[in-house]
Amino acid sequence: MANYFGFIDETGVLHNDREQRFFGIGLLKCEDTSALYEELRILKNRVESKFKKGNFEFKFSSITGGSHEFYYELINLYSKFATLQFCSLVLDKANPAIKIDEVFPDTWEAYISYSKLLIKNNIKPNDKVCVIADFLGKPKTSNKYYEPEIKALSEVYNATVLESHASLFIQLVDVLVGCVVYDFRRSRQSEKKFDIIKGRVCDFLRGKLGVKTLDANLTLHQPNYFSVWEFNPKQK
Repeated sequence: MANYFGFIDETGVLHNDREQRFFGIGLLKCEDTSALYEELRILKNRVESKFKKGNFEFKFSSITGGSHEFYYELINLYSKFATLQFCSLVLDKANPAIKIDEVFPDTWEAYISYSKLLIKNNIKPNDKVCVIADFLGKPKTSNKYYEPEIKALSEVYNATVLESHASLFIQLVDVLVGCVVYDFRRSRQSEKKFDIIKGRVCDFLRGKLGVKTLDANLTLHQPNYFSVWEFNPKQK
C-alpha cells in the first residue's frame, strides 16, 4: 500500500469552442516530493535569474524562444525521477460519442466527473492519494465544491486546490499535459498553423519517452510511468 500526492492540472475547455477542440487533464503521482522539489526550485531560480524577473511560472502556453530550453530541463527532471507517474485523460470534442451537454448539467460537473475518472483509473487497489489540483473557480450556479466531491472517492484521503503559481508540481503537470494535447492538435488539425517552439518542446518529450506520437492511447514504464488515455464513452 502506498500513499501519494496527486497533482492535477487541465488544459482546454469543456464547452463547445471551435478554437479549443481538445480538453485534457493530467495527474502526477508522487510519494516523496522532497528531492524533486529541490531541483525544481533550483531550476526556477535559474530562470528568474536569467530574465531578472521574479515569480516565473512554467506554463506550456507561455513557452517562448527565449525560455524553451528551460522546459527541456523541466522534462529532463521528470524523466530523472523513476518513481514519478504521470497519466492523462484527453477528450476530442469532435468525437460524436462525447456529448458533454447531454450528460452533464454544466461543464463544472463535467470537470469534476472527468477528474474522478482519471483518479479512479490510476490508483491501484489499497493505494491512497491526496489530491492537489489547480484552482478553477466554482460557478455561482453550482452548489458542488471540487474538494469534497473528489474527497468522496474511496481512493482519496484528502483534497485541496492551489493556484498554479504556488506549486511547481502543478506547473510540471501543466507542461506535460500541454505537450500531450498539443500533439493531438498537430496530428488532427493539420490545417492549422502551430508554434514551432512549442512543437520542439513537445518533440523533446516524445524523444525522452521514445515514441513517435503522443496522439494515441499509450502506457510507458521507461524512463518512468507515462500514460495517455483518449476517452471514448463507448469504452468506459
